[in-house]
Amino acid sequence: MLAEPIDRKLTLWLGSIGLLAVFNIGLWIWIARSMSLRTSYAETQLLLSGVYVGVCGFRSFFPRVDLERVCLWDTWLSTIVVGRTAATIAELCFALQCGLFVQQLSDITEIAVLHTAARVFVPLVAIAELVCWYAVLSLNHIGHVVEESLWALLMLILATAFGTAASATQGMLRWLLISGVLIYGIGAGLTIAFDVRMYVRRWRVTPPQIHMTLITGLRDSRRRRHPTLLWAVWREEAPWMTLYFSIGVWTSLAMVLLQRP
Repeated sequence: MLAEPIDRKLTLWLGSIGLLAVFNIGLWIWIARSMSLRTSYAETQLLLSGVYVGVCGFRSFFPRVDLERVCLWDTWLSTIVVGRTAATIAELCFALQCGLFVQQLSDITEIAVLHTAARVFVPLVAIAELVCWYAVLSLNHIGHVVEESLWALLMLILATAFGTAASATQGMLRWLLISGVLIYGIGAGLTIAFDVRMYVRRWRVTPPQIHMTLITGLRDSRRRRHPTLLWAVWREEAPWMTLYFSIGVWTSLAMVLLQRP
């Protein structure tokens, strides 16, 4: 049992992301049941989105801060290696979704450059996952700096692809793509301005003596965790997690619905 009382701000935040998780899972089920056109594209996107939505729901109820080995509940489900493995699988699924979506946009608009852009997402995210694992195992925040920079680049590529496709589409699809340009263009800027800077600051203040070898870090990530209900610990993590579990999930769900006109 945790001796410290739960903070009111933490309660509100946990309640909000918990409700988001339930809402998002319900939305995925509704989309799965109401899809009228069962194309290969839609079926694949639905499966990939299901993984992403499910893992985001899991992470909403069992949040953690990887390098600091901080978690909310003292259970094996909060183990750092478990959460990071689930997140890696989900983020690779999201990268596949992005690639399939931009490829579909290329087929719809007949813009060849989108076909090329569609091949970028999976390699980019694979590299991001590798440097993230390096950070988690070595306790070196520079890995997170690189990872978040790569995610910002992915958002810029996605926003550019949306804008390029919007110029060749009409109606509701065009307005949705324009919304995507704004969301992911702003998202890239916020990631650089806040997340990357946060990890740079942590990298600068963290003494190199705490860094681990990858093998030692793997053992440490399987065993060590520090459960806490202090809002001060979670305050800096709450904004990016909330956006990740809302806009990120809604993007994943929206990609399922793209159909040829």
